[in-house]
Amino acid sequence: MPNPKNLTFEELYAKIVIATETRQVDASLRKLKYDPHHLECILRPTLPGAAVSCAPEKGHCPGKNFLDCLFDSLKQDETGKWQFALKSTLCQERIDVTKIPDLLASKDLIATLLTLKKGDRPVYAAIAPAFLSQFEGLDDGKIRAAFKRLGFAGMIEVSLFADILTLKEALEFDAKIHHEGDYMLTSCCCPTWISMIRHMHPHLLEKIPASVSPMIASGRVIKHLIPGAAVVFVGPCLAKKNEAKEPDIADAIDHVLTFRETKTLFDVARINPETLEPDLREHSSYAGRIYAVTKGVSESVRLTLNRVRPDKEIKVKAMQADGTPACKALLNDLENGVVKANFIEGMGCVGGCVGGPRALIDKEVAAEHVRAYAKKSLYKTPIDNPYVVELLHRLGIHTIEALLEDQKYFTRHFLPLEQK
Repeated sequence: MPNPKNLTFEELYAKIVIATETRQVDASLRKLKYDPHHLECILRPTLPGAAVSCAPEKGHCPGKNFLDCLFDSLKQDETGKWQFALKSTLCQERIDVTKIPDLLASKDLIATLLTLKKGDRPVYAAIAPAFLSQFEGLDDGKIRAAFKRLGFAGMIEVSLFADILTLKEALEFDAKIHHEGDYMLTSCCCPTWISMIRHMHPHLLEKIPASVSPMIASGRVIKHLIPGAAVVFVGPCLAKKNEAKEPDIADAIDHVLTFRETKTLFDVARINPETLEPDLREHSSYAGRIYAVTKGVSESVRLTLNRVRPDKEIKVKAMQADGTPACKALLNDLENGVVKANFIEGMGCVGGCVGGPRALIDKEVAAEHVRAYAKKSLYKTPIDNPYVVELLHRLGIHTIEALLEDQKYFTRHFLPLEQK
């Protein structure tokens, strides 16, 4: 198969199918059609945000909603500290006062609620690939419904953007790794891994593809498609809070909530996602969904490269490390010439993102659920995922070359920390 750089995504897909399945495909009529419903919340910028409403079965405080009730009882003192004093016993049926101390302990929760309360722009939850089964084993449809009940305009799986970055990194591997001894360091997932390289091994930065994380990509894309929108990232990771504030990428994410903070939010609002009608959407491929577990990124890139360039002689030979000590050891081995792999993946938490410090369930159980969810995807790799292709088209990215040369959405140029 020829180098795919100058092809459109449809042309590349057609060539893949012809090469691997020996049947003709009309590139103008992709076999993998998409249902607009699944992406309408970000592909239809005029879609109105969900209204926040009290639990209809209660019948109290007509005309009020959860945020009104909550902020009626919340006040800031002269030092800026939030204080809670419940004004109405009726509101206790809408607010779980026992969870208020946990709510007030999180400045990010308060900031998110203030953004929702202001109501002057749509607010989107961008949820990390590690989300599955964190909330009492619920599927994405019920969790999305819970966010909408709070007033979020929608919930987007960040695995959709992991798909796009997987495709980008696979194509960069294809373009850059031409002989044994070359190697790439993964870039797009873990801020702890990147920080370690920038602090301790800055000369290795040239080996990192210039890619943002899926979190940052999600915020940038949503804000482009829906001008004025706010984006709240939801995941198990504390390091993401700092990443979102780094000056060169601080335009993407407004607030970062951990899974534990999000559970507190649902609990305070007395929202039980299990009782809600699911709002199901299909966004991502198998490759994008497994980012949350150790070896997930390198497995995704390997699968995608094999799909895009089955004829490529230099294949992905990956080596991974999870947990800070193992990452440090892997980088030292790389420096000392011990590592023979050509694709190096590091995750700051043992088990990958599912082992993050603010996850809700055991990392091994979470990893099993993430992989099971990945296997349910209709698509194996990003190039097979019509939602990836449609989203890129909406961004004005129509060819492989345009994706590789993009500077607006998916690119980040890393500098040693002392040069920031």
